[in-house]
This record gives sequence, structure tokens and C-alpha cells, in this order.
Amino acid sequence: MNLTEEPTEKPLWSVLISSFDDNCDIWPIFFHFLFKHWPDVPTPVYLVTNFRKYDDPRVVSLCVGADVSWGDTMTKSLEKIPSKHVWMLLEDFFLTHPIRTERIDSLVRDWDRMGGKYLETGRQSDIGPLIPGTDFRRIPAENPQAGINSAMYEVQFLKELAQPGWSLWRGNTQLGKLNRESHPDLYYLRKGVEPMIQFVEAVKGRFWKPVAMDYLKETAVQPDLAWRPFPPQGQGMIPKLIRSIHKRRIAWRKKRDERRFAAGEVPPLVRPLDV
Repeated sequence: MNLTEEPTEKPLWSVLISSFDDNCDIWPIFFHFLFKHWPDVPTPVYLVTNFRKYDDPRVVSLCVGADVSWGDTMTKSLEKIPSKHVWMLLEDFFLTHPIRTERIDSLVRDWDRMGGKYLETGRQSDIGPLIPGTDFRRIPAENPQAGINSAMYEVQFLKELAQPGWSLWRGNTQLGKLNRESHPDLYYLRKGVEPMIQFVEAVKGRFWKPVAMDYLKETAVQPDLAWRPFPPQGQGMIPKLIRSIHKRRIAWRKKRDERRFAAGEVPPLVRPLDV
């Protein structure tokens, strides 16, 4: 480092997108809505992948190699994050409303001063101790709401939930246990204030959810239904049979189309008109 240069201050928080290569078809749509509704999102945005990269200068792909476990993947990813906290989202959380960076930054700074380890960003509640002078409540044991989803984490705390060899289920179970044991540093927003984030959860298993298809139609975004179908819903014999056939076709097509992303670069969504 040049001694005349000022040291670069590490960011307080970063945005981390949890994903893996099999869901790379979702990345262009996710980032389309992210940058549309949050144009001044703090960059770089970090994307967890195995080998592939998303082709956008605002995104850093954290290529962690082959899947071993959720804990191994997160541990390797978090080692590459320079900030104290991360706002972790899933790749199928399609934003539906604008996010105001100045408000998020103010909330995170208040939460950090309180020694926060976990902040549930997708839920609000009127249950639990209200922290004077803030919009936060502690998540109480009698209303356990902490889960590994859309949430802000202290990086060190997330590492404790994502230990090598641990599954996502085990990490989520550990977080729920801490919540039920009245861990003092788990928070959510009180009801009645502006939400931190609003989104459509777009995927269930290998398929698009109906709410996602409605949203994509409304916003004139066309998903690749050959890569990820939208089969009939319901628990009847015929819908189940159709979904089973689709699962087999998906496996065959992914193997056949492996060269589709052979270069490792997934391009952004190309649209003639932003809706």
C-alpha cells in the first residue's frame, strides 16, 4: 500500500445474496428487480455461487467451489466479506417496492449501537420489549420469529450459525433455539413503521410459484420456462404426475444444456423496455 494513501474504511454492512449455480437462471431476474427498486444499493453486492459468475460490474460473485454443506459454503463466503454486518437475501426474493438506502443505513447504525446480532427484516411485530428512541423490539422467547431468511446479521454471529458441515436446517434450528432461550441481541421492527423490504418469494423447489408468475406477468418479465417450469398446482394425482415428469425433464435438460453457461458468465436480463 502507498503510504501516502488514506486507509480505506470498511463498510458497516453489505448485501449478500445466498445462491448456488443450479439457480443461475434466477439471477438475471433477481438483479433486474434489485437494481430497479434499489438503484443506489451499496456496491459491490455479493453473490454466493459455486463456479459461475454474474456478469455485472456491481456484483462480486463469491465462487466457493463444489457444494459440501450450507455451512461450508457460507463460511467460505463470509471470509470474503469486508463489512461487520451483512443483509442476506435469497436469490428468489424479487423486490416489489423501492428501498431507501439512507433509511436502511440509519436503522443498521442504531441496531449496531445496540449490539445487534440479528435483525429480522421481513417481519414486524408489536410483541416484545420496545427499545426506547428506536423502531426496534427485541424478539421475545414467547414470539420466536428469528429464522435464516431475509435478515441482517453480524458476520461473526452468522458464522456461528453456519459452521462447516452444518445444513441450513441445523443453522436455522440453532437460531430458533437461541431465540427461545431469550438471546438478547435478536431484533425486528415494531409494527406501524415503514418496512425495510417488500418482495415476492418466487420459487418453491424446482418450480415458479403462482404469485411469482403473476408478478412477472405484471412487470412484463419473461422467465425461461424450459429451464424452470410452472406446472399445475395442487395435490391431485394429475398435477403430481405432471410435476414428476417436469422434474425428470429438468434434470435431462440441465445436463444437456450444461454448455449454456460453460464460460461461467451469466448475462443480465435483456429487455427492450423497462416497465
